Amino acid sequence: MKYLLTASTGLAALGLFFAPASGQEEASAPNISASSIEAHIRFLASDALAGRDAGSEGYVIAANYVAAQMRQLGLEPMGENGSYMVDVPLHDVMADASYNKFTLDGVDFDHGDHVYVSLNPSQLETEITGDLVFVGYGVSAPDHGHDDYADIDVTGKIVVVLDGLPDGLPSEERAHHGSSTRANAAAHGAVGMIFLTEWSADEATEFATESAARPTTRLTSASGSSPYDQVVASASVDVELGTQLFEGAQMSLTEVREAMGAEAGATHPRFALPHSVTIRQRTLSVPFSDPNVVGMIRGSDPALAHEVVVLTAHLDHIGVVGDDMRSDGACRSEDENDLVCNGAVDNASGVAIMIETAREFVETAAPRRSVLFIALAAEEKGLLGSSHIARNPVVPGDNIVANVNLDMPVIVYEFSDVLAFGGEHSTLGPIAARAAARLNIEVSPDPVPEQNVFVRSDHYSFVQAGIPSIMLATGFSSPDPRWDQGEGFMGFITTHYHRQTDQLDGELEVLFEQGAKFAEINYMIAREIADGDERPEWNEDSFFGNLFSGEN
Repeated sequence: MKYLLTASTGLAALGLFFAPASGQEEASAPNISASSIEAHIRFLASDALAGRDAGSEGYVIAANYVAAQMRQLGLEPMGENGSYMVDVPLHDVMADASYNKFTLDGVDFDHGDHVYVSLNPSQLETEITGDLVFVGYGVSAPDHGHDDYADIDVTGKIVVVLDGLPDGLPSEERAHHGSSTRANAAAHGAVGMIFLTEWSADEATEFATESAARPTTRLTSASGSSPYDQVVASASVDVELGTQLFEGAQMSLTEVREAMGAEAGATHPRFALPHSVTIRQRTLSVPFSDPNVVGMIRGSDPALAHEVVVLTAHLDHIGVVGDDMRSDGACRSEDENDLVCNGAVDNASGVAIMIETAREFVETAAPRRSVLFIALAAEEKGLLGSSHIARNPVVPGDNIVANVNLDMPVIVYEFSDVLAFGGEHSTLGPIAARAAARLNIEVSPDPVPEQNVFVRSDHYSFVQAGIPSIMLATGFSSPDPRWDQGEGFMGFITTHYHRQTDQLDGELEVLFEQGAKFAEINYMIAREIADGDERPEWNEDSFFGNLFSGEN
């Protein structure tokens, strides 16, 4: 997960306690071993695995370790050819700066000359020419009376959009719309996009040069499955070139910016621009694959066994210091003698807890529904492993009833509450509260809503497939006054997150007994979902449920 660095945040716990759901038997509390949690973390976070970066030998070793644990537990392999491995097709891509070109009314601008011509991970070489239409922020938010594409036809056109979003959108919805401008343009028939930035000429050159020198990792998408298949070329322009796009139009770029500060729902300017643009792009690609590791426990109830609860944790981390050719997820370190970002907490802890949750299911009564366990690839590169398997599930997508995701349980302090990010969107919230309460743990509200955690880890791939999902995390409260009010959680974020100090036997103390306690809560949540009479449902007022529930 990508966390922003912020100051410690205070937290008032909800203190919700519930009896087991009607019709359910009281399952015994689990007894998960702290030493087992430790053993998994020690192996996965060892220097020998070199930070488990996507595409690395260390990641493959980690995947084989998890597969061996699944086989030892007797989980059913759900991968290819009787294995636990499901390959995720990936490639490292970067823009071809020597080829890319932006042409305005016959005048050429090379890549880096006032413009950054974006890569296209789906269509590796394209060229488009089209008329321009300015469409504000390029956002369609009908729940808030806002649609930048209302009453305007952009079919076959290049849309020009202002970087940013309209004011007044709730934070999680704002994050969704901010990441969906290309998909929205594609849905309205546009073939290209131009983003208006506030870069100076020097800033445009610097960004274009640096981006073209380092690859980024993307999914290798099937034809027709990506908005890049429709919006095949795009570019970001600096203020000087952006100003030229509006010359002769009904408003200048300066006037447009002054008019765009209104709340969502206000009428923003939208109009054709009297120019034609050609965008030519070539994307350089180096393909590879990493496996998701997938095993299942079959359900015991003939009426419910076809339904599947999915438990996930990402297995990858970010590699070693200096191995930062990729532009995303570079390891940060100030210790020249320790170059490995081991990822003990992020996310060896989550994988260890998932394995021990599976063990608890195996050693107790069989669940009524089936339970699928997935160690996910390439989360640090943009939720790529989860995105692939959510779109290409190993069981029928309609049969998946819920996802509970573990990403970076911060087990470095004694916690007295947990967070269930996204719990307010579905009946998974009360399920989490009931399960945690049985172990005398509270489920607290999101203490950092401004960070939009719900849309920033692997569970969100399942949300986009229409599946009710939560991410379980350690909370901000502790009986130890040193760590109360979030200082343990945020202290880890500001000091150890994505650094080489996220390791065992150093300055960071990982508390394995807290990992066992967290695993027990995860098990109790999964157990109630697996054994409940009813499958989880989206709440009627959930923005994400209403947006995606027809797509699973």
